[in-house]
Amino acid sequence: MEGALRTAAAVTIATYLLLWLRIPQIPLGMYFIFLVSYETAYLTLQESILQLSSGCIAVAAALLLVEVTDNDPMARVLGIAFFTFVAGFFLRASTRPSAPMVFGIYAIVSLSWWERHLSAEQRVHLSMWPMAAGAVAVACKVAIEYVFTRRDPQAELQEDMDLRLEALERLFRLYAEKSPEKKIRQQLLVVSRYALAGQGKAQNLLEELRIHPAKDVSACSISPSLIPTIAQLLDLGTALGRHDMSRLSDSDRARFQRMASVIAATRTGSTEKLESLLKKTSEMETDLLGQLEETICNLGSTSEAERVLFPERLKSLSARKKDSWLRRDAWTNPTYPVYAMKLSLSATLCYVIYNALAWPGISTAVLTVLVTGLSSTGATNQKMFCRIVGAILGGLLFGLVCLVYLFPYTDTSIPFMVPMACVAFISAWIARNSHIRYVGMQVALSFFLLAFEGFSEPTGLAPARDRLIGIFLALIVMLLIFHQFHPERTVDKMRTGLARLLAIDAELISLLRANHFDEIFALREDASELVGTLRELAEVIPYEFDQKAERDLVISQRIQNAASTAYSVFLTTVTWPRTSELPDWDKTSQHAYAVLEEGLRDLSGSLQSMTMPEGLEELKAEVSQYPEPIQTTLKFYVDLQNQCKRILSGSSISGIQLRGLSARHV
Repeated sequence: MEGALRTAAAVTIATYLLLWLRIPQIPLGMYFIFLVSYETAYLTLQESILQLSSGCIAVAAALLLVEVTDNDPMARVLGIAFFTFVAGFFLRASTRPSAPMVFGIYAIVSLSWWERHLSAEQRVHLSMWPMAAGAVAVACKVAIEYVFTRRDPQAELQEDMDLRLEALERLFRLYAEKSPEKKIRQQLLVVSRYALAGQGKAQNLLEELRIHPAKDVSACSISPSLIPTIAQLLDLGTALGRHDMSRLSDSDRARFQRMASVIAATRTGSTEKLESLLKKTSEMETDLLGQLEETICNLGSTSEAERVLFPERLKSLSARKKDSWLRRDAWTNPTYPVYAMKLSLSATLCYVIYNALAWPGISTAVLTVLVTGLSSTGATNQKMFCRIVGAILGGLLFGLVCLVYLFPYTDTSIPFMVPMACVAFISAWIARNSHIRYVGMQVALSFFLLAFEGFSEPTGLAPARDRLIGIFLALIVMLLIFHQFHPERTVDKMRTGLARLLAIDAELISLLRANHFDEIFALREDASELVGTLRELAEVIPYEFDQKAERDLVISQRIQNAASTAYSVFLTTVTWPRTSELPDWDKTSQHAYAVLEEGLRDLSGSLQSMTMPEGLEELKAEVSQYPEPIQTTLKFYVDLQNQCKRILSGSSISGIQLRGLSARHV
């Protein structure tokens, strides 16, 4: 609610300033406010700078094209194709997809002005005014966020770390107190959710703290240098659910109780109590509980924290991880240029059609292609549906009410801003819901396009009609291109995502095998993000709208189950003792590492090439030959192989030609 009110206030102030300054192209400036809306003022400012920079580059590129080609009509068509291709490619290949989208939108808008019969000076000004409108709008949004957002990043960081430690403490006490299995399972679920969520929020808060002039990171009661230790504890705590803990001895329960007390002392900052408890854990075993005790010992010493499984120094933690703006497979994934070509062809066709018809009112078709053409048919259909709903609510419902009952009776700008604030609040409130966020953004965009025809209130319904027709034109064009030419089903994208996840797990196993623990932390964040992406993709499968959607839902559930099993493989591998009294432990563990790494890479390749994994029966026979810690991991790996076989078999039944699949597998 507070975020929606802040957005409404920013829209109201920006509307007044833009009308007072008489800056044209107000709708895109207003839409900028919704694109840069984040929970924190710092992230809002960061995203504002990024998107404004992308828009400036787009306008400069469009003007350069017009200057070099002397505004040749064919060059404009090719320019639309090129700019939308670039935007589409980086929309898929970039880790910051909003910047390519803004680049494509502003390049298209700038080129569209050069079709009009205006002087060159007017067209240059009209090409550049949208950036001025966007700058004023986001300045209002950032100012509102900094003035009215009451938050303390240091307190939020402490709360986040404390919640994670509290979940671990409760879990250990449940084990120590012989609690019912149901309660333990429920708490294990809480711990595993924290483990899967990763440390991205903590890193964002650390970056905000680093640049905050009035905050000192070293003053935190729970040192941020312990974030990797907490991450390791969450992984080990989750791994408890992958082992049989039903036969704990009294000494084991006492160890759980002692670990819970150490965590409680860490949370309260009781240094003396923490030191006395750590002395009692000086003699540790090499089993899973021993690894938990070893890791918990690092809670009492910053120097010890550097030797945990995920060593990260405070400086590198507070200076937020500088992720590449490109995905790892940006230049090797063949689906990215294919998608960009389909997006470019759709946008170019819409551009040619509305110019051939001399109907500039339906130019929203090109923008619709850019903001709804996502990676799979299901995701594209979902965004198209949301765009239509948003256009009907914002353009027809709210717009019609304002045009008929409000705008004709407004003599000044003050009454005109009242419906702006109301619609902005409703749109922002809808956009707060992650499932229908896009509907709220489209309600705002459709209403702004209708309300701001110039510097006075609109008096006709033709703009709303034309823009809705443009949306349906884009729908028809995209149905022809995205669904008929090399369609990419959502379940296929999920299968590719699972293959990437298994490749990451193989790399994690390789790092564990080589004792390169400092690189694991970042890879775990990539894996957590990928698991979240798989969940989001599963939600859009019902939008496929064909007979295969039901089967795809079954396969998507299998893919999510396989992703969970792959996580279990990694977790149980982490819990292998580093040293053991078992004979030939080092040789045995290294061989098992090699088997897992090679097997995960083979499974990843099988999912990508649609071939059945081999060697399953042989591995089943070998599992019993390994010691207990390794047996647990290999059993999960065998389950993972079976799940991948079911995924591939289900894909073949769905119509995908599966090479190497015998009749008995089907």
